[in-house]
Amino acid sequence: MQANCLARPVDEAGPGGVADVVRRTGGLQAQSWRGAAYAVRARSTATTLADVSRAQEDDRSAVRGWFMRGTLQLVAVEDAGPLLGLLGAKLIKDTSRRFGELGLTPSIRAEAADRLEEHLLAHGPSTRAELADLLVKAGLISEPKGQAVYALIRYTGLLGRLCYGPGETWVAVQAWLGRPLVLEGDPEALARRYLTAYGPATARDFATWSGLPVPAARRAVDAVATTTFEVEGTELVAVGDVPGCQEVRMLGEFDAYLLGYQDRWQELPRSIFPGGGMLRPAVVEAGRAIGTWRHADLSVDAPADVSAELKDLARFAG
Repeated sequence: MQANCLARPVDEAGPGGVADVVRRTGGLQAQSWRGAAYAVRARSTATTLADVSRAQEDDRSAVRGWFMRGTLQLVAVEDAGPLLGLLGAKLIKDTSRRFGELGLTPSIRAEAADRLEEHLLAHGPSTRAELADLLVKAGLISEPKGQAVYALIRYTGLLGRLCYGPGETWVAVQAWLGRPLVLEGDPEALARRYLTAYGPATARDFATWSGLPVPAARRAVDAVATTTFEVEGTELVAVGDVPGCQEVRMLGEFDAYLLGYQDRWQELPRSIFPGGGMLRPAVVEAGRAIGTWRHADLSVDAPADVSAELKDLARFAG
């Protein structure tokens, strides 16, 4: 819990504080923007909800796109290129069956990526409907409302050519960041970042979190790990030891702390992890998930004093 910054080590306000959180954690799950924002809140003391949007949309020190596991993440701008350099090609390969089901051949995908980037460079932030209309008019897909639209947008993102812009729009990376991404990554550097934020853990945990093949993940972890622990017969490694955190923290949905491992679901109440890919807002105390809470009315179902957290949630919301 302390390694994952839930002792709230970041005390900088503004977009700089948001970028610091994202950098320290190696990225935050962001298919739910609200979940990503609350993840920042849980790891900092002075950032606000508005700061999270400012970091991504105005300051552009954080980038929202498809990174670890091919899911939407909020990552530090300097990490975007190295992550896609390591993961992009494998994630595209892992999606090949779905591309086939949608009729998206390699040539269609390549032309779609070119046309999407050209449009975004010329017209700026664009909605899904606008990009769908472009792809239909180009004869690359037959109708604008199917899953092929998103698949082609995501494919172009995995190439490092587009990312999220303001709200639910997409932009050309080259225009948005002022330069193209350099797609070169070091698996050992990523393993060190992972173990710093999620250790103690295993090589399979690192592979699950990142999307790297297990053999590559194991080689990288073996090269950088400096500390070994044995927990219930399983060897876990880290790049250091920390005293731990005994505090209570309220986490948003899909929080990175609960998604950073191969198999820790046995520690999660079914109220948090009901299945179907959902991971609800959680209350964590001394490292363990002990209950849930609701964004809508801030009701809490957990055996813990959350008064300080509720007060800080109000501060964060402004």
